[in-house]
Amino acid sequence: MNQENGLVERWKRRGQGHLFAYWDKRPEEKKRALLNDLEALDIEVYELLQRKLKTQSSDGGRLCIEPVAHIPEAQWRRDAEAQARGKDLLAAGRVAICTVAGGQGSRLGFDGPKGCFPISPIRQATLFQIFAEKVLAARRHYDRPLYWYIMTSPLNLGPTRGFFESNGYFGLQEAEVLFFTQGLFPSLTGEGKLLLAEEGGLFQNPNGHGGTICALKDSGCLDHMTREGVDELYYFQVDNPLVRIPDPPFLGLHSLKGSRMSTKVIEKAYPEEKIGVIGTIAGKPGVIEYSDIGEENQKARDEQGNLLYSHGSIAIHIFNTGFLRSHSGRLPLHVAEKKIRTWIPNDRGGTVEERQGIKFEMFIFDALADAADPLFFETTREEEFAPLKNKTGRDSIETCRQGMMNLYARWLLANGVSVPMREGKPVHRIEISPSFAWDAESLGESLICRLPYTVNRIDEDTLLL
Repeated sequence: MNQENGLVERWKRRGQGHLFAYWDKRPEEKKRALLNDLEALDIEVYELLQRKLKTQSSDGGRLCIEPVAHIPEAQWRRDAEAQARGKDLLAAGRVAICTVAGGQGSRLGFDGPKGCFPISPIRQATLFQIFAEKVLAARRHYDRPLYWYIMTSPLNLGPTRGFFESNGYFGLQEAEVLFFTQGLFPSLTGEGKLLLAEEGGLFQNPNGHGGTICALKDSGCLDHMTREGVDELYYFQVDNPLVRIPDPPFLGLHSLKGSRMSTKVIEKAYPEEKIGVIGTIAGKPGVIEYSDIGEENQKARDEQGNLLYSHGSIAIHIFNTGFLRSHSGRLPLHVAEKKIRTWIPNDRGGTVEERQGIKFEMFIFDALADAADPLFFETTREEEFAPLKNKTGRDSIETCRQGMMNLYARWLLANGVSVPMREGKPVHRIEISPSFAWDAESLGESLICRLPYTVNRIDEDTLLL
């Protein structure tokens, strides 16, 4: 009891006495939930959030940014030395994969982790299955372990792990798929008050994909990479089924140039597109979040009429593991005002109300500012970016599936197969499993070696397994 009283008094002195309103009338499980969360809360992090809250009003001034160069795709994709170096790294087992998969599928009308959403055009294979098949294909091709580290939120760790277990890890070795969880930040009111969650503890939110570095360290995953001789970590987010795994020339040129962090970028479809743009920030190359760049910079054009900030990140990065080990994991905080369902105690127990609150998160691309020789690799939207973010409209279930089918159609056309098209889209549904082919070149080989018949034309829905 003295320990409990001491904890309560410490937080009252910090101006958080409201957390203990109607304490004597509060159910024991709600008391314990709050005390456990307060005991676990890192005071340094709490004070950092408070400082950010106090200074955020002065952070909204005009950013001092300038355009930054990228490597054209035609240059790096055809680089034979880069291709060879990337393949050598893979054949030596010096590359691992990291997927950030903390999101839920609620915006898709789906109850469960987003990675469990069925998205492929014919099989309805889930995002996780598609990535697993790509990892498995690469593992077989290079005949070396390709460790896959999957970051979840504390909320969806159990369902994600259970999904893999129930599907036999999609043919992968269980020991080569490692799960770890990102950290949490408490949310605050605009006045700096902590908020209560419905179960009685602190209302907390995942600390963003920028929490990956600390989570890799805290979970032991980074130590595991060191023991396994992994030098480069290939990172992507769970919502993009078009990601190339593992892309040798991307890995190879990153390594040859001695870059500590590299990222892929695409040309923006329109000025207001919600992707972070590349540029120098206070003289250092980086990515500026779309909500921070400002309308003037967003629409700025050069003398030829081209967008000045024309390229944006698609959240595909390579990290040198030595860089990850040396980094503190502390990245700039970003804030967002959100409606938060918070528990308000009263003399009858309590009610749940929606209040305006502040959520904090970190963005992994901010690590570019700390990396030696960061590189930006241009790629194309059609080949590598069809994100699944919304139920309808832009970046939706429909556009994601269509992006997959369009890609498969281009692969077939590149191999001399006739594909009926209408308005730039294949007439028939097409799906190519990564176990059959992972790009146009490997498709050509599989069409010759793995099918007992010749495919000259697509005249019906077609699935190649």
